[in-house]
Amino acid sequence: MSKKPYNPLMKIFFLGPEGTNSDLAARNIFDNSATYMPLPSIEDIFEKVAMSHSYYGVIPFENSYQGVINSSLNCLIDYDLKILKEFNFSVSHNLCSINEDTDLNSIKKITSHPQVFGQCNNWIRKNIPDAEKIIATSTAEAASEATKNKDLFCIANTYAIELFGLHTHQENIQDSNDNKTRFLVIGKSIEDKSEHNKTSVMINIADKPGSLMSILKPFTELNINMTRIETRPSRNNQYLHTFFIDFEGYYEDAIVIELLEKLENMSEELRVIGSYAVLN
Repeated sequence: MSKKPYNPLMKIFFLGPEGTNSDLAARNIFDNSATYMPLPSIEDIFEKVAMSHSYYGVIPFENSYQGVINSSLNCLIDYDLKILKEFNFSVSHNLCSINEDTDLNSIKKITSHPQVFGQCNNWIRKNIPDAEKIIATSTAEAASEATKNKDLFCIANTYAIELFGLHTHQENIQDSNDNKTRFLVIGKSIEDKSEHNKTSVMINIADKPGSLMSILKPFTELNINMTRIETRPSRNNQYLHTFFIDFEGYYEDAIVIELLEKLENMSEELRVIGSYAVLN
């Protein structure tokens, strides 16, 4: 996987603090020479990236186990930024603490992010069902807190474990071995075509019978593979429905241009929110 070349002004903003899965994903996407900047919220990332063409954001968008992350989707609606890359990150959750050894039966308190608890729910119920769950804002915060209390255990990634000097007691405790999070790189303008591309659009269409079928029809006619579709009521107009659609192809391909023209003719609003490289 090729990484973006060195740019002394380039800054990469991710959902912090240091040691989160977002941090680890960002370092897999970009060159080590980049400047990495943790921020407390996804909206903060969008605000920073909107300031400069040299600023990029790495945001979690969708988890294969728990679905779309609404705050990321809402920001894609609210900000005039583009998706530049997609990176699918295999999530590994590990039970750890500051102790060198432990007995699972002795664990009384465990901390992590709420989504992580959801992704490890079956393992927790089976192995430490009586442990008190303490909510953290991130797995990195959970790891940091665990360094301060030998009675507090946490669920974190291997990067955070190394960063905070913790010991691993159980590896890969996630309920699904195919647990992946789809991360998106956001920036101010669409980049050049790559070997494997997707395009993402937002469509506002009248809320009436048959609206979904009318949107699906051009994809079938043009034999374009739709990889994801989601719908919700419009946030700005009660009589409209908003569709978010991902499909294979680059926005300047002739067949994609034809598709976009068909979709625009049947919608109140059509917006291309990204045409981007799929890195893995």
